[in-house]
Amino acid sequence: MIRKIIVSFILLFPLFLCQASPFHDENHHPLIVDTDCAFDDIRAVSMLLSFPDIEVTGIVVTEGTLLPEEGAVKIKSLMHIFSLDTMAVACGRTMNRPGPAWRELNRSVTLGNPPQKHKVITDGVAWLMNTLETSDETVTYVCLGPLSTIAEVLQKNPALINKIYRIIWYNESINPASGFNYTYDKAAADLIINTKIRIDLISKLNKEEAFLDTSLYAYAGNHKTALATVLLKTGSQSSLTERQHQHHLKMADELVSAYYTNPELFDMTVLHPKVNIRYNRDYDPLSVKAVLSDMISGIYAHSDNIVFSSFPVKPEMYTYDVRNIIDSAIARHGITEWKACVMTDEFHGHLGVYSVAGAKMGTLAMEIFNVGPDVLKVKSFAGIKPPYSCLNDGIQVSTGSTIGQGLITIAEVEKTKPEAVFTHDGRSVRLKLKDEYLAMINRDIEEGLIKFGLLDDGYWKLVRRSALKYWLEWDRHEIFEIEEINTN
Repeated sequence: MIRKIIVSFILLFPLFLCQASPFHDENHHPLIVDTDCAFDDIRAVSMLLSFPDIEVTGIVVTEGTLLPEEGAVKIKSLMHIFSLDTMAVACGRTMNRPGPAWRELNRSVTLGNPPQKHKVITDGVAWLMNTLETSDETVTYVCLGPLSTIAEVLQKNPALINKIYRIIWYNESINPASGFNYTYDKAAADLIINTKIRIDLISKLNKEEAFLDTSLYAYAGNHKTALATVLLKTGSQSSLTERQHQHHLKMADELVSAYYTNPELFDMTVLHPKVNIRYNRDYDPLSVKAVLSDMISGIYAHSDNIVFSSFPVKPEMYTYDVRNIIDSAIARHGITEWKACVMTDEFHGHLGVYSVAGAKMGTLAMEIFNVGPDVLKVKSFAGIKPPYSCLNDGIQVSTGSTIGQGLITIAEVEKTKPEAVFTHDGRSVRLKLKDEYLAMINRDIEEGLIKFGLLDDGYWKLVRRSALKYWLEWDRHEIFEIEEINTN
């Protein structure tokens, strides 16, 4: 069955490649979350913390719904629920401005007593400046409240604008600019809006279907995830229960987390003439609720899948010999490599040793450059004749750097070899299968040819067994020579 599903997908592969998704590379940046600790913020932060593959560097607590020191207590409790007691929690500057009408309600929402050993960083501005200054890569800044802290950082050191890949901000409106997160510190918001930083603004748009009723909390009661625990702790408190019954609770900041993980559910448009600012003019609230439900149950998988909601991993969906390695291979090498190898084998037409090596090579290349699919330029030295040319199929499928994308070229060389050069943003890295692994493949192929000959199905069965063995046993971090190439 898995073959039928994936072959159908492969037939559509060129269509998807010609309309390559712009979302592939957006979530490969460390995440800093800024919150004013409204109870919808707590749900939003919990959604982001639910997945270890989302790299959250730390939490900044900015004055807004609550004062920073009040909010930090709630965030410490939240971190404890997620077993993240060592994560940085930093307080922005206390301005003691008049609070919103809902401040007292949000003060009443508790998550339990935080561990005393989890110390809060009192100078959040200094922490954020240092974090950005020392980061080796640009960060995504998710802001669920006023923009006060990040604005103060950029006032002190404007050069740090280059360390921010984008800001995802929850606010009611940008065209015209309005809403609590804007008006609470209008000067800070205007400063950020007038920079060249990319800003993705998310709003609930007052959609009727966006309410959260008691059924969500009842559903959480049937599950044991940390997110379910948070919902039960907050949803069972009398100050919110009545609002659930009256449909007064609507999704708000949760939409930011849903946008981060599932941007395809949001219809974004550009704020002309400021093309760096984008805002949602529509979204699918029922699908967002489905995302939240899957997160509560623990079946949601945050990934770069294009068609599958989650990649098939049930053993019964695979051929019997592949079933023997599925659990061990995913545990050793991760789901990303598993997907690459599965899709390569289906695309390639058989389970081959060099195609598997190519899938591992491409997966490693994306790790080295910390990018998603459809980004790397590839120059392969594997030629256009088997067996080395089979490497090209694995590279294409694992990286999305396909012929259709125009991102892969095959070098014309007299002597082909299982080697490729990957380039992105002025940097080039050569990956080459190490000699000892190449010798291992050659021995297996020679054994098959001697025993069976190329046209005998016994040869291909031996190749399949070898490929399964390499798939399981070969660590992509060990089997390749890695060489940085100076392109200057």
